[in-house]
Amino acid sequence: MVQLSVSVIVAAGSAAGGVVAAWLTVFAWRRREVEAATPFALLAGAASIWSFCYAGALLTESASTASILLLTSAVAGAQVPPLWVVFSIVYTGFERYRRSVLYPVLWTAPLAYVLLVITAPVHGLAETTVQFQTVAGITAPVPQDDTATAAYTALSYLFLLGGYLQLVRFLVAARNVYRKQTVVIIIGSVFPLLANALYVMGFSPHPGLDPTPLAFVLTGGIVGWALFEYDLLSIVPLASDLVVDELPDPVIVLDDEDVVVDHNTAAKAAFGTDDLSGRNLWDAVPEFTDRPAGDQLISASSTTDTGEDGLYNPQTTEITDQHNQYRGRLIVFRNVTAQQRRLDRIEALQAATEGLIDARIDDEIADIAVSFIDRILDQEIAVVFLATDDDNQLRPAAVSSAIESVSDDRPPNLTVEDETLWSRYEEADSDGVVTGDWEWGPLESVDADEMLVLSLGDHGLFCIGSAETDYSRGDRQFARILADGTETALDRVVHEQQLRENRRIVRQHTEQLEFLNGVLRHNIRNGMQVIDSNADLLGAHIGPDPDSQRYLDRIRARTAELSDLTARIRSITDTVTTDPEDRLWPVELKPALTEQIAVIEDRHDNVDIEFRCETEPIVRANGLIEDVFEIILQNAVEHNDADRPRIEIEVTHVGDWLQVHVADNGPGISDHLKESLFERNVSVSETAHGFGLYFVSLILDLFGGEVWFEDNEPRGTIAVLEFQRAPDE
Repeated sequence: MVQLSVSVIVAAGSAAGGVVAAWLTVFAWRRREVEAATPFALLAGAASIWSFCYAGALLTESASTASILLLTSAVAGAQVPPLWVVFSIVYTGFERYRRSVLYPVLWTAPLAYVLLVITAPVHGLAETTVQFQTVAGITAPVPQDDTATAAYTALSYLFLLGGYLQLVRFLVAARNVYRKQTVVIIIGSVFPLLANALYVMGFSPHPGLDPTPLAFVLTGGIVGWALFEYDLLSIVPLASDLVVDELPDPVIVLDDEDVVVDHNTAAKAAFGTDDLSGRNLWDAVPEFTDRPAGDQLISASSTTDTGEDGLYNPQTTEITDQHNQYRGRLIVFRNVTAQQRRLDRIEALQAATEGLIDARIDDEIADIAVSFIDRILDQEIAVVFLATDDDNQLRPAAVSSAIESVSDDRPPNLTVEDETLWSRYEEADSDGVVTGDWEWGPLESVDADEMLVLSLGDHGLFCIGSAETDYSRGDRQFARILADGTETALDRVVHEQQLRENRRIVRQHTEQLEFLNGVLRHNIRNGMQVIDSNADLLGAHIGPDPDSQRYLDRIRARTAELSDLTARIRSITDTVTTDPEDRLWPVELKPALTEQIAVIEDRHDNVDIEFRCETEPIVRANGLIEDVFEIILQNAVEHNDADRPRIEIEVTHVGDWLQVHVADNGPGISDHLKESLFERNVSVSETAHGFGLYFVSLILDLFGGEVWFEDNEPRGTIAVLEFQRAPDE
């Protein structure tokens, strides 16, 4: 069992350093697409091997095993100095020294040293034997001193110093965005260097205890924190000269007096001069202002191959020195020509869409679509074909000026004989570029080898063309969006026409219904008045005969009912024909229901009605609500087979709705009848008062509510009437 001692603690710390370095190796290697990640991974890998081998040497009790492990540790450690130099050069982008000759020079000494120690048993020029020594109670393997190791150690410190100098140089020259990263790298790497220096100078408590691998734990912690805090390997600084020169956008560097001190090739091309250096910013770029980025666009020569002027959005970055003092600024003129053109097209497309929404006829819609193609997409050939009453023809509803100029009169219709384009119409949803014989006369006379043909569904075709037969992906997208908007607008026009026709028919039928209803009610009312008057005259002549009096009373009662019926029909007609906004208003439910309960109690002596309502609910309804309650209550009494009918009424609130439950103790209703009782085909004799439950269902529907039946326990039926609560309730 390994006893806990200083050597074991150092071994554990060294192993921990190896684990941390191994993690950094894996992390960096997975991101090796970043240029500095590969040398960083190799550097961390060498440190990991060094740490693990040294930890194993401290734990073993075999001198030969310790010798092999320390030799391997020395070989791995010998790679750290040149890898450190390579990493510092790659990380800082110091291009002048990244030559193919540099790396062989860097590894000449390390490779020579490795070969020397590996072949030491043959030539004896280096010492690789190990002895276990106990000093101050600490036992550890101690490698023998030799000249080769001492010489390479001194050379290694020169390598390390060179890498640090490169990082310090970059720290002074770099912009603020990279300084924190560079400081973290320097601080994190200095701990193993100091630990190794203490060991080499003999300040270790034991000549065999090297704290360098142990320091890798602290280094790994610092670098690991930097990986997550600053995304160390994702933002790799490059030399400013390389970045500026290779940027496709114009770049100008100014001093603190806004005089141009540097610029790239793209700036010369954009601002039309061979050399901008020494010129004032506003002399070089007159349109420039100090407004915030994104608030201005500058017109200049395009840096692309189009030869057209481009639009640039200047973005400014301050330049500061190592003391954070302002030294000037760097302006990158982002070429936003394509983005601005796309934005202009989007705005124009939005305006065209608004026009399509406002358009009321199909020809106006076609004109808007053709105008957009001509003005915005720079396609001089455009025509919208729309369907006609003749299934074998499409008419040119709108054409561009190029089509008009080659047409003597109105352009002819597209027919089935024009197979090239007609086949596209028949395929409906098929879009694409068509080449070849157009067959339609006007297109044969214009300069176009290709035509972008877009389907408008059943409405027709949208054809777009230009002498420059180049339809970019953006052109196709905008054209398709416009075609979709055009098709939608045409659909809307058709639907609006159908809606107007339907409204005309409904209005005509309503007027006819109102006329016939008025005539019918007038005749019935006059007839009832005649019958009632004659009944009064007849009453003076029949005498005291009880049978005659009974018949006379029946006549009078029936005429009264028919008179009430005509009044009720008028109310229904007014409700049905009135606009939905005007047919309903807030109605107090409790008084309306109480009044109808009194009517039923007067009409039937042997009925018990219990009404529970603790609030004063207000619902959306009109005067017909009383008729609804009367029919429901009358229905509950007339179809009740109990010796003494009992009705219980309860009002409940369910969210924005109000339900009136009317429960009776009658025979109940079968499930089949529950569904069919509210249907129109139920005969008058099956329900109360002639109107019946269909009337209740109709009126509740006009109220925006609903009615249905439920089973009552232990017997009977519950009629549930659901009303909308008034907003002010």
